[in-house]
Amino acid sequence: MLEINKSSQQIIKESNMRMVFGLIHKYEVISRADIKKMTSLSATTVSSLVEELINEGFVLECGMKETNTSGRKAIMLKVNSDGGYFVGLDVRKNNVFAQLCGLDFSVKETLNVPIGRSDFSALGILQAVGRLGRGKKILGITIGIPGVIDPKTNTVISSTVLATEEIKDIYMLLKEAMTDVNIYIKNNSGLVALCEREFGEYDDINNLITVDIDDGVGAGVLIDGVIYDGSGFAGEFGHISVDLNGERCSCGNYGCLELYASVPRILERTKTLSIAELCEKIEKNDAEAVKGLEEASRALAFGINNIVNLLDPELIVIGGSASQLGERFLDMINKHFSGISLIKNTNIVLSKLTVNPVAMGGVRYAFDMIFGH
Repeated sequence: MLEINKSSQQIIKESNMRMVFGLIHKYEVISRADIKKMTSLSATTVSSLVEELINEGFVLECGMKETNTSGRKAIMLKVNSDGGYFVGLDVRKNNVFAQLCGLDFSVKETLNVPIGRSDFSALGILQAVGRLGRGKKILGITIGIPGVIDPKTNTVISSTVLATEEIKDIYMLLKEAMTDVNIYIKNNSGLVALCEREFGEYDDINNLITVDIDDGVGAGVLIDGVIYDGSGFAGEFGHISVDLNGERCSCGNYGCLELYASVPRILERTKTLSIAELCEKIEKNDAEAVKGLEEASRALAFGINNIVNLLDPELIVIGGSASQLGERFLDMINKHFSGISLIKNTNIVLSKLTVNPVAMGGVRYAFDMIFGH
């Protein structure tokens, strides 16, 4: 099922197998007869494909279908959670969060590895994957990076969060260490957007943008349910200028949104040491904290207005650690946005995800790349 070089007949078979597996995955428990009814495939073809999926270890038989008739009961099928695994990696400034999931997206294991500049790639990312994947059938790994990635070479071109020289070849390092595993590398914000749609409350929304606010500010864009990468560099929302006469950013531009609304800058402006401390000050209506957060929310509203005018998404989801600032922060953003927006029907909400969205989005991305969506 995972072979790359195929004849036309093999491609048709592969397509049919993906369709059958997709239905089993979607409905969780389903019979061969149900699959036949939902597709144009013959009973013989369905049985043959299911048998192959069972032999591959991807699918299990799981009892009989309850029926009121006296006829033969259908054998039910389900995805084998342990038939293969996916790893999602969220690479950050000071740590790598790694998550191992089964074929049904159930979380099997997580690992948080602190990293320093000298051991960033070898003892951080590679060690995390090695510890999670030991003795397991890993089908795919997605690396989520807060930076610009060249889609042709899979190298990290630039990052204002990570030291580019230390991380630029991480795809190749992982590929060389795990030659039989499908490896992918994506901008972290795109994976966040995918996670919101697939595992959040917005599976009926095909056009959404997530604004991920942590060490930097990124935007994940989904158009027709698919991550939009442009020519490979889309989503650098933090480097939209909101002040042409502002401070110069490390990217070379002036007045970048990241200089006003990233978590480090928010904490600096509000003279706090953590999001938790800032939440406490906001709750007490500390004047300095409220003023600093108002300034950050105004800058975010200006940036969001730019992408809304350009792309007209159905929904904007505010995520990242800044989402912990809660409804007060959201109200500030919406107040400033409503005062300047041309398009009035765009909803801005806070993320409600309880999983790591980069890692979980990475798991989903690898799954889709291998099994189809």
